[in-house]
Amino acid sequence: MKRAFHLALACLLLITGTSVLGQSEDARVLIIGIDGTRPDCLEAAETPALDALIADGIYSPDALNNDITYSGPGWSAMICGVWSDAHGVTSNNFVGSNFEGFPSFMQRLELENPELNTHSFCHWAPINDYILGEVVDEAINSPTDAAVRDAAVSLLEGGDPHAVFLHFDDVDINGHGYGFSAAVPQYIGAIETTDGFVAEVMQALTNRPNYAAENWLVLVSTDHGGIGYNHGGTSIEEETMFFLASGPSVEPAVLVKDTLDILPAPENCIAPGAAELRFEGGGDAVVIEDSPALQLGADQDFTLEVRIRTQATPDVAIIGNKDWNTGLNPGFVFSFEYPSGPAWKVNIGDGDERADANGSSGVADGQWHTLSCSFDRDGMMRLYTDGVFSAEEDISEVGDIDVGSGWFFGSDILGAYSYTGALSEVRFWHGVLSEEAISAWHCSPLDAAHPNWASLQAHWALTEGAGAEVANSAGSGLVGTVQGAEWDQPEGVITFDYSNTPRIVDVAATALDHMCLTIEPDWNLDGISWVDGCNTTHVGDLDRSTIKASLFPNPGTGDFQITGLPPHASIEVFDPTGRPIHSAQPGSSTHTVPHTAGSGVYLIRIVDGAQRRTLRWIRQ
Repeated sequence: MKRAFHLALACLLLITGTSVLGQSEDARVLIIGIDGTRPDCLEAAETPALDALIADGIYSPDALNNDITYSGPGWSAMICGVWSDAHGVTSNNFVGSNFEGFPSFMQRLELENPELNTHSFCHWAPINDYILGEVVDEAINSPTDAAVRDAAVSLLEGGDPHAVFLHFDDVDINGHGYGFSAAVPQYIGAIETTDGFVAEVMQALTNRPNYAAENWLVLVSTDHGGIGYNHGGTSIEEETMFFLASGPSVEPAVLVKDTLDILPAPENCIAPGAAELRFEGGGDAVVIEDSPALQLGADQDFTLEVRIRTQATPDVAIIGNKDWNTGLNPGFVFSFEYPSGPAWKVNIGDGDERADANGSSGVADGQWHTLSCSFDRDGMMRLYTDGVFSAEEDISEVGDIDVGSGWFFGSDILGAYSYTGALSEVRFWHGVLSEEAISAWHCSPLDAAHPNWASLQAHWALTEGAGAEVANSAGSGLVGTVQGAEWDQPEGVITFDYSNTPRIVDVAATALDHMCLTIEPDWNLDGISWVDGCNTTHVGDLDRSTIKASLFPNPGTGDFQITGLPPHASIEVFDPTGRPIHSAQPGSSTHTVPHTAGSGVYLIRIVDGAQRRTLRWIRQ
C-alpha cells in the first residue's frame, strides 16, 4: 500500500465536521469484505486497487472490532450494525443468534423496498447460511475467492444490482497457515492477489453504462486482524481492522488513532522510549549459534532470566534450545502451559525423562514481566515471576540436555512454535541464583554489584533498536542474529485514544445511510454512518474530540504554536525520549512552545479538568 497517513487529515475532518458531499435518494452500495486482514500488513503490501479507492474515500487503518474477534461474531457485527450482546453470535457456530431482533442491513433494505436487487457472494459459506442467505435475492457460496470475483464481475456487467456483499477468504486462510504478519510472504501475497480481484470488480463496476448516475458507495473492511497463526482474543493486533468508504461523492480523509496519555517512568523494568524487539510469529527468532559456552550437559547448574511483553499465551517457545514438538526431546524451553496459558511454564528433557513446572498467570497483560528459572541439576528447578517464587519441580532424573543446535529466542530450534510479543533482558548464569538475588535484581539494570556477577555467562539486553545483530554484553562471542523479528518503539510508553476512528458496526449504518433508509432509534444500532446520507445525525455532528486543539507548523524546526486551547488548559511537552521539557498554563487559546532541540516526535499533553488530549509534533 506504501502510503503515509496523517493525523492532520483526521483532525481536519473532525474539526470541520465535513465528511462527504450531498447525494440524491438514488443510491447503490457494494461492500467488499476481506477476511483477516491486518491494516499494517495491508500497508506493507502492493495494493493499487485499494489505494485508488482510498484516494477517493474515507479511510482508517485504526478502526476496531473491539468485541469478539472470531469470524462469526465479526461478520454479524459488520452486516447487522450491532455488537454480540445484541446479534447473539459469540462463535463460528452461530448458536444463540438473534437476527430476527437485529436483522442485517440487507434485510432492512428488502423490507423497505422489495424491488431492490440484493446479492451476496461469499467464500466463507456461514455468512450466507446464517446471516444473508434467506433475505437477499441471490446468495452464492463460492468455492474460491476467484469464483467470488467471477460472480461479482458477471453481475456488475449484466445485472441491475442495488446492494452487493462480497466475501474474500484467502487472506485469513494464509494467516492461519503461515502467520498474520508483514514478514510472511504468503500472507502478503494473498492480500496482493485479493487486491487484483478488487481491481477486476471495480473495473466491471465503473464500466457500467449508467455508473455515473447510479451513485455507488464502495465499503471495504475486514472482520478482525490476527496474531501469530490465530485470532479470537483481545490483543490490539486482533482487534485492529481497516475501514474504507469510497465513491464519487465522498470527500477523502484519513482517520487515525490519537495519543491519549503518556505513562510516567514505568514500574515494569523498561525505560520509557526504549526500543524493543517484536516477534510476530511465523518463525521470527533470535538465533545464538552453538558454542561450547552454551553447553550444559547433564550436570551444569544454571539460571535463566528473560523479560516478556505479550498478550498471547499459546504453546510457543519463548526461549530454549530444543525441538518443542514433545517435552521429552532433549533441551529446555520457556513456554506457556498447554495448550494456551494463562500461566507460563518451563520444560526440561533428555530424550527419556522430562520435568515441567508452571509459573504464575497474569503475564499476558501487555506489560513487561520477568520470568526466571534456576536449574539445580541434581535437585529442583525453581520458577520465579517478577522476582517472586512461583513453583518448583524435581529435575534430578533428567540427564544431558545439549542438542548442538544453539539457542533460540522466539521459536524452537526448528523455527516452529513461534512466540508473539516482545523480549528483552535475557540473562544466562552458571549456578543457582538465590531467591534473594532474583527478587532484588529482576527489575534492575545489571551491573557488577550483582552478587553473582562472576557467574554471568551471557547478557542479551535486546536494546539495539536496529540491525540484525544482538550483542552479548557479558563478553565476546555468543552474538545473536535477528531473523524476522523487528525493532519497534514500545506501545507501553503511550496509550491511544480510538474514539476518532470507526468500528466494525459502522459498516452497516454507513450503507443504510447512503441508501437513504431512515435509521430508526428503536433499531438500537451500535454503528454510526461516516457518509452524509439521508439521516439527520452524521459523524460530523458528533463531538469526538474533547479538546479540539491543533499545532502549527507541524512538522517544524523551531518554535511552534498550539491553537484552540480552552481557557483553563495546562500544557506539558515531552521530548522523543519521554522527558518533560516544557509546561505552561497559558490562559488563552494560543500558546507558543519555544525552540526545542533534537529531531523526532514530541508529545504535547493538554489537560482541562477531566478532559485531556495529546498531540504529536514532529521536529525535522
